[in-house]
Amino acid sequence: MQSKSITVSSPGKVHLLGEHSVVYGKPAILSAIDLRVYVTISTGESNIDEGIKKVAKAAEDIISNRFKINKLPKYSATINSQIPIGSGLGSSAAVSAAYLEALLTYLNLDHDGYQLNELAFEAEKVFHGTPSGGDNTTVVNGGFIWFQKNQDIKKSFSRLTYKLHPNIKQFFLINSGKPFETTKEMVERVRERLAKVKDDVLDIFEDQGRLVTQLAKVLKTGDESRLVKIIYKGERNLEKLGVVGIKAKKIIRMVEHLGGAAKIMGGGGIKDGSGMLLAYHPSSSKLIEFGKKQSFLIIPITLGEEGIRRES
Repeated sequence: MQSKSITVSSPGKVHLLGEHSVVYGKPAILSAIDLRVYVTISTGESNIDEGIKKVAKAAEDIISNRFKINKLPKYSATINSQIPIGSGLGSSAAVSAAYLEALLTYLNLDHDGYQLNELAFEAEKVFHGTPSGGDNTTVVNGGFIWFQKNQDIKKSFSRLTYKLHPNIKQFFLINSGKPFETTKEMVERVRERLAKVKDDVLDIFEDQGRLVTQLAKVLKTGDESRLVKIIYKGERNLEKLGVVGIKAKKIIRMVEHLGGAAKIMGGGGIKDGSGMLLAYHPSSSKLIEFGKKQSFLIIPITLGEEGIRRES
């Protein structure tokens, strides 16, 4: 094989609202963000970065099975990521999608965006058991995604083609600490809670679905006060599901005391941190000053970013 090198990048994602309830068929709104992972696959002896060996194995198995390939050629693979691992920012989906796209391109295998999304969903199943499919759909397609779980992945989502209303200002990430639990464990925790108090949990899911619909409208109209209230209510529902730890709750209450709102964005966490929090305040400077005063890591983010892309 002629010497070549393929670099592909994929964005991280945030759940604006709908995590956990989306696993049970309720809608969610997600967005690609301006933190990316870069995967490079090049000709050479088998040499794969330690941090992506599990992803490499999953990707190779998925591609070999889908395209009926008995033996893949040797290659090298490296990763450069801006996305914190295990923080609710879709790092596993981003790495899997970028790796799959790079390897498919390297092997000259014809595919389109829908096929890539299907393969990335298969990779997510390897790492998370019963994912909704929202993370991989967002990092592959980019932009804002309205997602509702469906067996046919082509019918599960639509891209929200509008840009944020000018009244909607800067969103921020606040690090509440890496969760002790995996996303898979947190999803199972909610499943166990559903089995014990079914009606209560179903009511929470229904309310989250209503809030997601309201959020879609607010992003168009730019009603800041309504946006803050929706994030507040959505976070309270997540706390009722039992997926938000004490450390995260403390930070969230502080943001609320300032007049803003914050929420977890992924599986959450109980014993230690709950991952990155999505925070919003009508006055961005207040959040920035709050972070400095409390020595919290606060990261400004841009929503609606580009999805998977070829870099070289």
